[in-house]
Amino acid sequence: MFEDAPHPEPLFPVDEGEENRAVRLRIWPALLVVALQLGVTFGIILLGSTNIESFVGLVFAPVVGASLLGLWWLIGSRTPMIDRFAGPILIASSLFLVVKAQVLNGPFILAYALPVTTTGLVVLLAGTCRLSWSVQRWLAVGFILSCAVFFSALRVDTIGGNLAPIVSWRWSPTEEERSQSLSRPDVHGTAELPPNVGSADWPAFRGRNRDGRLAGVSFSTEWSTPPREVWRRKVGPAWSSFTAVGEYVFTQEQQGGEELVSCLRAATGEDVWINRIAAKYDDAMGLGPRATPVYSEGKLYTQGATGWLQCLDASTGAVVWKRNVGEDAGAKVPGYGFSSSPLVMPDRIIQFTCGGDGKSVISYVRATGEVGWLSGHGTSGYCSPHLAQLAGIPQILMVSDFGMQAFNPETGASLWENAWKVRDNPRCVQPLVFDDKHVMYGATGVMGSRMLSIENKSGACEVTEEWNTKKYRPYFNDGVFHKGFCYGFDGDRLACIDLATGERKWDGKRYGGQLLLLVDMDILLVLSEAGDVALVQAVPERLNEVARFKAIHGKTWNHPTVANGRLFVRNADEAACFELAGFKAAP
Repeated sequence: MFEDAPHPEPLFPVDEGEENRAVRLRIWPALLVVALQLGVTFGIILLGSTNIESFVGLVFAPVVGASLLGLWWLIGSRTPMIDRFAGPILIASSLFLVVKAQVLNGPFILAYALPVTTTGLVVLLAGTCRLSWSVQRWLAVGFILSCAVFFSALRVDTIGGNLAPIVSWRWSPTEEERSQSLSRPDVHGTAELPPNVGSADWPAFRGRNRDGRLAGVSFSTEWSTPPREVWRRKVGPAWSSFTAVGEYVFTQEQQGGEELVSCLRAATGEDVWINRIAAKYDDAMGLGPRATPVYSEGKLYTQGATGWLQCLDASTGAVVWKRNVGEDAGAKVPGYGFSSSPLVMPDRIIQFTCGGDGKSVISYVRATGEVGWLSGHGTSGYCSPHLAQLAGIPQILMVSDFGMQAFNPETGASLWENAWKVRDNPRCVQPLVFDDKHVMYGATGVMGSRMLSIENKSGACEVTEEWNTKKYRPYFNDGVFHKGFCYGFDGDRLACIDLATGERKWDGKRYGGQLLLLVDMDILLVLSEAGDVALVQAVPERLNEVARFKAIHGKTWNHPTVANGRLFVRNADEAACFELAGFKAAP
């Protein structure tokens, strides 16, 4: 009885022969997009230096490329309409699941998963263009799902200096699990320290004067046979480096939920004593303490990542006093942990707090740990307080997100300041003071560096900016000065800068990592981010690498240490000591 009833028109008319007709993909626009994207990415890998340039190659180029490929797929691919909508939904869903599968640092996995999935898919479709669309479709679905499974099996542990994610298999131990599994029983030995720091010791962060320079020593640079390995051992995660005094070295580590301060025998790597405190800090950059211990007159001063500042008996590790710099300044733990190495002065300890206006730098009475003064503007920074004598006036330099400030060591009163604010990445490198009136400092990303001149005008400091340059853009890799030139890192490339003009004399290999200067040898010792140790001539004519060997494995941001004929290196996983043949030190 319903034979004469009208049939409603379908809402979306379908061409019944669409699925049966041969689908010929218009693939050339997609191949063009992929070629351009790969050109930008690999061009930056070859030519770029800074983390901002790395961001363009790792994130911006793949996102733009994926967007253009999505546009091509929807309006120019000639695929059936249902596939034009189902394809992007499938890719987006698979990438979402890959990100959700990460415990920490989830979005970083997209730096690999997005370009591999989209680029690989285009290559697959181009390579199977002679097959029927029904076969191509299921090959594409299988590829997308395979990528999802593969990248879900990876875990982002941390990121490198160029922002690239560092990954491992999901079933391998995490950094925290490795930290918890370290067998570090309590040790309560006694270090027989010398009465005075020797000329070949390394008693503080970046050496005696916090400038990365070691004078009065020499050793053989003939490394056709690498330096003899004295010892190697596992250590807990941390970005602390070694402090070396006499026959002992000191560092910080993380073991489970405890921060350790460790004293090791320099000749064997064996534990002498361990100081423990209940604290743990972890972020995308890594797990554990950041700061390097400082030795002075039988005491060791350490800064933990959650704020605990300790004065320890360097012979036994016993606590003399401890304070929490965050609590004392009313500051929260910053987004990368408390990182500054304490500045030790005859009667006080100076530390950066990230506390903001009026309380970003704090002074403690050295003998008791009582709070002395609070001062300064900075709310963010990875730098350590720096003692200098500029224009004949003793002063403490502090580099932060505000710029640079100088303080009277006794009162905390501001002597001068140079505002140069940064917002995103924290300033990390130490100021470079190379004579009695000049100081250079840099900023993150592409902002470059400034040279300041300090003049004494009737007892007051007058600051003049002599030059600025974008040819030297340090991130977290410290530099040194030598004979009128700065040797450091433009991004992650080693570079030489004329201190008189700011002109770049040369740049070259992408070492990353950290370095120190052997003054009498005119040699830079570079510990690369990959764990290689290289000797490079400190000359302005050209970059000349003299020697290189593989020292340790894994991401290495810790500063190297040369002391008493030995080279000490470490990262978040292992530490090693090497003998420097032919070592000589001035008395």
